[in-house]
Amino acid sequence: MSISSIFSTNQKISGSYVSLTISNQFEELVHVALWLEQIAQHYKLPERTIFKLDVVLNEALPNIISYAYSDQLLHDILIKFEDNDDHIVLEIIDDGIAFNPFTIHSLPDHVSLESASINGRGIHLIKSYSSEQQYQRVDNTNVMRVVIHKSPECSKEYPHIEEGVA
Repeated sequence: MSISSIFSTNQKISGSYVSLTISNQFEELVHVALWLEQIAQHYKLPERTIFKLDVVLNEALPNIISYAYSDQLLHDILIKFEDNDDHIVLEIIDDGIAFNPFTIHSLPDHVSLESASINGRGIHLIKSYSSEQQYQRVDNTNVMRVVIHKSPECSKEYPHIEEGVA
């Protein structure tokens, strides 16, 4: 598959964006993985940035597919990727029920593994791996927008430590 067969490119003054439209079916997540792989190669993204994008997409999209729709009809989910010099803007747009994931309160600290819940971890991960998060309800659509700063490559001498981090 070539990049042009997976997404269309639109030039903007602040950078460029590419988009992918999928349906609200779990099988579509394979297309998202291939799209992300091609974006990573095309834009020569650092591995840590690819990881952050992957986490955000893999937390947000299954939740939209699972919970956003009260019917069994097919719905489109639009994913936009905008490349800028030092950051990436990722938008996910769906026509599901209104839901602002960023109004969810932080998870409480648990004293034991038995008292911890697996619910709500995805939103926490999205917040952890992005530097900015925004939600808008526009024309009966949810627009989730996150900014992910491009991570420098890991140090060759100390691969487990990011550049500039002590």
